[in-house]
Amino acid sequence: MIDARVLERTSIQFKVAASRRMLYREGCDSAIAGHVSVRDDDGATFWVSPFEYFDQTVPSGILRVDMDLKVFGADMHVSPAIEFHAAIYRARPDVMSVVHTHSHHASVLSSARRPAGVYNQEAAIFHDDQALYEEDGTGPLVEGRRICAALGSRRVLLMKNHGVVIASQSLEEATIEAIMFEHAARYDIECRAIGGTECTPLQISEAKRLYRELYMQNMWDANLARLHRSDPDLFDHLND
Repeated sequence: MIDARVLERTSIQFKVAASRRMLYREGCDSAIAGHVSVRDDDGATFWVSPFEYFDQTVPSGILRVDMDLKVFGADMHVSPAIEFHAAIYRARPDVMSVVHTHSHHASVLSSARRPAGVYNQEAAIFHDDQALYEEDGTGPLVEGRRICAALGSRRVLLMKNHGVVIASQSLEEATIEAIMFEHAARYDIECRAIGGTECTPLQISEAKRLYRELYMQNMWDANLARLHRSDPDLFDHLND
């Protein structure tokens, strides 16, 4: 277990815990399943959340594991499913963070074997950046090699009848993208039901630019500020 007294709000452990709290508050909870991870600066290990509800996560509970899933400095178990986090980190040096949730609308959409359409501006950042993974029953439920092959160079992987994986350049982006994708999935399901239409290519291009430039970091900061009020225990024992 990490010594809580040495944790700071800029530490990886704090950010992973904060990410989980944000995801919970925005409807992306996955009971004790689902994981948030961040590649360590050493390139050989990553930090990941354990089995627990998203809103229970504290910085001192975040685990450091190597690419073979060996846990360092803690007598705790990790989900064997985080093997696909390790596989993504091996295959994608551009990826610094992986978020996997069983968010309701993303999971519903995954059953349709199609990506989320751009039915609102938020969804523009996922345009042409989604892939589908479907388990065939012949191997492990979450096999890293096959998941990496399905994901390719994209950032979103819909896992049929399962959930979604976000692979991104930072924890902050991966977190907000997971929240935004849940929104996009809900818009897709509801807009298709009433015959709604998608944004135009010009709208998609401009929205993608603006959301990347202005929305992502500000959304992380805004959600972190909200956690000061909703989750004060997250900030206990931090060195301010």
